[in-house]
Amino acid sequence: MRSKCLWLRRLKTKTSESLVHPLGEGELDFKFLTDGGQFHLRSSDEALTAYGGLVAWEHFLERCGVFARLAADFPLPRTSPNATPVADILKAFALNCLVGGTRFAHCRRMQDDAAVTKITGMHKGRLCGEDAFRRLCEKLDSAQVERWFAPAEQMIYHAIPPNCVADWDSTVIPRYGKQEDTAIGYNPQKPGRPSHHPLACVIGGTRLCLHMEWRKGNTVSSSGWTDAMEKVWRSPIAQDRIRLNRGDIGFGQEAVMAWHEQGKGKRPAFLFKLKLTANVKKAIAKIPWDDWQGKSNEGLVQIAEIKLRLNGWSCERRVIVERTLKPLNPSPQGTFWKQCEEDFSVYVTNLTPEEADAFQVVELYRQRADAENVFDELKNQWGFAGFCSQKTAVSQSSARMLLLVYNLWSLFVRVLKNQGGHTEAIKSRYELLLIPAKLALSGRRKIVKLAVGSKFASFLKQAYKRLEEWLRQTAPQLSLSMGKAPPWLLFDPTQAAPSAVT
Repeated sequence: MRSKCLWLRRLKTKTSESLVHPLGEGELDFKFLTDGGQFHLRSSDEALTAYGGLVAWEHFLERCGVFARLAADFPLPRTSPNATPVADILKAFALNCLVGGTRFAHCRRMQDDAAVTKITGMHKGRLCGEDAFRRLCEKLDSAQVERWFAPAEQMIYHAIPPNCVADWDSTVIPRYGKQEDTAIGYNPQKPGRPSHHPLACVIGGTRLCLHMEWRKGNTVSSSGWTDAMEKVWRSPIAQDRIRLNRGDIGFGQEAVMAWHEQGKGKRPAFLFKLKLTANVKKAIAKIPWDDWQGKSNEGLVQIAEIKLRLNGWSCERRVIVERTLKPLNPSPQGTFWKQCEEDFSVYVTNLTPEEADAFQVVELYRQRADAENVFDELKNQWGFAGFCSQKTAVSQSSARMLLLVYNLWSLFVRVLKNQGGHTEAIKSRYELLLIPAKLALSGRRKIVKLAVGSKFASFLKQAYKRLEEWLRQTAPQLSLSMGKAPPWLLFDPTQAAPSAVT
């Protein structure tokens, strides 16, 4: 009995001693047994991050000077001495977009990452909260937002190649709750739901979004197109490099086509698809059989070219008609022989036959399909439809800021990967951003150690060499005090390192 009491006393003593020195709050110390053996799982106070590729990206942004310019041009005064710098707020929101965030609240993923804070140089030692960007923009109006972002957006003009094609398209963004500047319009996914209907200009073959017009949901594709094109056409770079405007049936309107025909050849050509209205169908039916080019076999394309002046048109225009015989499935009653139906597509253009024959016009329009992928990537991989607020200025600023980050990241990836095609964010983030790393301090040096294998290290070495060379040639060291243009205005990837950006 006495021995049992002693044993209980010792057990209580050990238990109380173990409670005197408990593990610190948030610390880990566990043992787990896996197929690889026993592992000790412990917490660390070292500056570890999953975003090792952020260093090269921040270097790219710093040399371009985009966020510094945006911060300097912010239209409202900031008088509080404790206010977070505008550049820090813009950087925090850009990082949220870059890592795949689709809501303001998703910025919490990186707020406790000490390495990211040091790499981005946040003045308060921590990334901004989810309300910082909303509070920054909520007192602006739509005109101020557009003027604020216009200089930074025009920087992308220097990146477009010569003789490029501008693809115009719009997309529907459904909205939920009560939000300013929304309206009920065409909405195939959520009929009757208020929405925004932005209009965008995409440069064909590059996936760069050159311009965006923020609009209510009750607009159609061509609403405000003339004003949007006038804004683009003010740039001498756009006048020198855009040779053709291309769009779907929403842009085959008299006002849009008349704009191109003014100026006596000083404006770009146009190529639009026409809606199969009753008058267009009547014109197709009048085409003689001998005017169709190509064999009339099943699955083959036939082309015919006509001159057409529809009601409301100011002049006669060149129209290309495409006809394809497509097989039909047997009817429910059962048909002994399968039958074919005629499928028509009609295009209107002011390109002359010397510039492009009928078959080339059809092929040129088919290349427009790549522009649809831009909206698909923006909505599904960048959260273009996710960042919104009750205030119009916040939703518009979010969309413009996200487009700017998307364009810059697209250029950044092209430089590093040295390839002609576009790499979507779902792949490029894993390749060039999500790299495990450790930030170490050695004297005054800040060293980021990337946890990569030898093969991937060799790839990164070549990629970062291309980045250094490209930035050396495209971002000259000029200061504003010299009375010359700032470096971000001279950002011109088409003039240097052509193998890196095509």
